[in-house]
Amino acid sequence: MPKDNENDLIFPIGSINDLVYEMLRQIPKGMVTTYGNIAEALGDIRAARAIGMIVSQNPMPLVVPCHRVIYSTGEIGWYGGKNKGNVEKKELLRKEGVAIIGDRVVNFEQICFSDFKVVPILKILREKQERMRIRVIDYDDFGTVRFVAGIDVSYHNDQAFAAIAISDFETGKIIEERVLKKSVEFPYIPTYLAFREIPVIADLIIRKENTIYMIDGHGILHPRGFGIASHVGVHFDLPTIGVAKRLLIGEVQGDDAMVSPIILDGKVKGYLIKKSGRKSLFVSVGHRISLSTACMICRRFVDYDIQDPLSRAHELANQYRKKTIEKEKCLL
Repeated sequence: MPKDNENDLIFPIGSINDLVYEMLRQIPKGMVTTYGNIAEALGDIRAARAIGMIVSQNPMPLVVPCHRVIYSTGEIGWYGGKNKGNVEKKELLRKEGVAIIGDRVVNFEQICFSDFKVVPILKILREKQERMRIRVIDYDDFGTVRFVAGIDVSYHNDQAFAAIAISDFETGKIIEERVLKKSVEFPYIPTYLAFREIPVIADLIIRKENTIYMIDGHGILHPRGFGIASHVGVHFDLPTIGVAKRLLIGEVQGDDAMVSPIILDGKVKGYLIKKSGRKSLFVSVGHRISLSTACMICRRFVDYDIQDPLSRAHELANQYRKKTIEKEKCLL
């Protein structure tokens, strides 16, 4: 069971989709709002793109008036997905008294609604991350490394396909593999990946003694110093390494080298490790491990040209997703 007392696996107030659709019902006739306004009311402007996806998937467009959501520029945008329903959206707004010239609302600022009554759930989740962040251990707090596990997740719509691969650290051989499929409710929102993926990967966690977990995502090299690798580590009380494919924050020093430090707030908070012919890795402390050890473990697979368990988990997750989709198509 997880060590912490907070129930971090369960989204506390239903799904974000439900919250967004309830907010759309609050927009009065003759008024409009923006994706950014909805995101800010939920607690973080970073969610604007996710809001756009949720609005486009509205299952009851007439009952839930998604046509009242437009761009922050005053442009009408689409209705039911990109490049769809622009004319229909204009007609619906004009019937409600909204003046439109071309593709823009005329008096946008005067009729832009933002007085939503909603729990700022993203603010609550962000505060939870900040409370948990102080419990991150950034030194080696484990015995001798015997195994290294990699965990990754692939997606198709609202279905997640997760995989774990475990390597023997000395030989580099993969000794165990598992996959699973699970529905997800939390959308992808930058810096909130843990709330989307932890409920999925929880069933993959194997408490094998002397195991280090490589997580596809950042550890402390994160805008709040608490990415998914740190969240997984603190929640399950496991030694974890953040191994990401792109940088969210910090500055790489001398990126022409095979291993380059990443500076944040004047300190080395991670390393860029280049892989010959493949994408580079951005490595940082997750939990219960030092940065030097995290870098050493990741470099071992690169230097000896051994497939690391995280790459294998990535392959497994994608293969499982593709096979499942093909199988479902054959059943139609």
